[in-house]
Amino acid sequence: MSNRIYEDAMFNEDIKEKFISEYGKGTQKIISRIFKISNAIENDLKKDLYSFSREELRRLMFLFMPTTENSSRHNVSWVSKYIDWATDHGYKSGLNPLDTVGRDWHKQFVNNNLKKYWTTNEINSIIQKCANAQDAVIISLIFNGVGGEGHSELLNLTKKDVDAFNSKLHLIAEDGSKRTITVDEKCIKLCEQALHEDTYEKMNGNTSPDNRADLANLIDNDFVIRSANTNTEHFNEAEKNIVYRRLSKIANEINEPYFTPRNIAYSGMLAMAKELYSKSGKLDKEEYKLIAEQFNFNMEQSLTRIKNEFLNVDTLKSLYPNI
Repeated sequence: MSNRIYEDAMFNEDIKEKFISEYGKGTQKIISRIFKISNAIENDLKKDLYSFSREELRRLMFLFMPTTENSSRHNVSWVSKYIDWATDHGYKSGLNPLDTVGRDWHKQFVNNNLKKYWTTNEINSIIQKCANAQDAVIISLIFNGVGGEGHSELLNLTKKDVDAFNSKLHLIAEDGSKRTITVDEKCIKLCEQALHEDTYEKMNGNTSPDNRADLANLIDNDFVIRSANTNTEHFNEAEKNIVYRRLSKIANEINEPYFTPRNIAYSGMLAMAKELYSKSGKLDKEEYKLIAEQFNFNMEQSLTRIKNEFLNVDTLKSLYPNI
């Protein structure tokens, strides 16, 4: 199964369609766009956005990338209307977190050319700032094309799946489908470091002096990505939202709200496109096919949208001006 972040889908589609159906066709397109963008983070958190906390809603609002205060205000308004609707129809209980935000809350999400894509060197620099190989390996894996629905290829990765000699990873998705990809040596080394790590530095090593413990023990198993042993119920593969939670922490630390799994994967695609373009002098069907295989997306369904959005020579040259 292809990575869901590249699919034109909605989380809890039946419920979303009921809400959308109450509006006219023109408005339906606006609302559908919001739900299709929210799909990735809903899948990461394994819950519908009507159940999001205010902080989770705040991170979602950045993903809409509004260019004006008015469009940002409308995004907040539509999400708030959906939460109210879900409450009225019994899907949610409790208060709407957006009822208590200030009048200017929407302004923080206006896109003032915030960074969305990172070069290979920039990704490596962020990785070097990670105190834990457990965090760093997540960035490297996604950048190298590891994904799967619910990040299943990352969470299912075990010691026996890491072929260090050939720089290959044997991946298993949520539906049981398997594939093998070649990754860079740094990714392999981070996998090995993560496998040997037995403690986890809280808050990337920047814990408060009031904290009772700066370190947490990691679950002892053969998975590359492992949960900390703090009342966890996941003694095999890590819990589903660990990728989102750890990347959110890193994004906050480097003050880059768009440092998300989707944009790290897109950055990896651009890095691969750069290498292919440098060799062939073109970015055409053959090059796109190789990128699609590495990042496991359906060319027929997704290539046109991805090309229009970012995977093109113009974006490539703006990110790597010296190619």
